[in-house]
Amino acid sequence: MGEIQTKQFMTKSGKKFVVRTALPRDADKVVTFIKTVICEAPYLLTTEAEFKVTSEQQKQLLQQMLDDNGKLAILAEYDGEIIGFLDFHNGHRQRIKHQGSFGMSVKKDFRNQGVGKALLTVLLDWAKENPLIEKVCLEVFANNTSALRLYRNFGFVEEGLKTKAIKIDEQTYYDLILMAYFVN
Repeated sequence: MGEIQTKQFMTKSGKKFVVRTALPRDADKVVTFIKTVICEAPYLLTTEAEFKVTSEQQKQLLQQMLDDNGKLAILAEYDGEIIGFLDFHNGHRQRIKHQGSFGMSVKKDFRNQGVGKALLTVLLDWAKENPLIEKVCLEVFANNTSALRLYRNFGFVEEGLKTKAIKIDEQTYYDLILMAYFVN
C-alpha cells in the first residue's frame, strides 16, 4: 500500500500543517489545487490548457496509487486546504521497479516555508521503509535554484543534463537537470 502515517510540521512562519496520504475522497481538492498551482508556478511541465483531469479520474488515480506498493501520493494540508502535493511512481517493468520519480508542487503563498522540505522528508522516509524502492529520481528546471538547493541538501546527486528540454516559446528554452537519491 502506498500509504504513510500522518505527520505534523510547522512552516517557518509558525503555521502548523500536516502531511498525509492523499485519499480518493481528496480528489476534488487535489484537482482544484493542481489547477491553481499550474497558473502560479513557472516550473511545471503541464500548462493550464493541457490539464484535463476530472475529479472522477483523479479519484481513480488516487485509489490506484493507494493499492500499489511502489506508488505514493501525499499532500500537505493547512487548515483543511491543500498547500502542497507530491506523487511518486516507480517503474512498471521488472527491471526498473526498484526506482521511480516524483513530482512536487507547493502553493505560491507557502513556498520557501518548509512545505517542500516536509513533503520530501516524508517521501524519503517512506522510500527507506519500502523494500521495493532503491532509487528516487527527479527532473528539475536548471534555473530553479531553490529546488536545486533543496534537493542537494537532501543528498540528491546530479546524473545528467537534458539541454533545451523545455520549450516555452519559439525563443525560450530551459534545460532539465536529472537528479537521484540512492536509498541504501
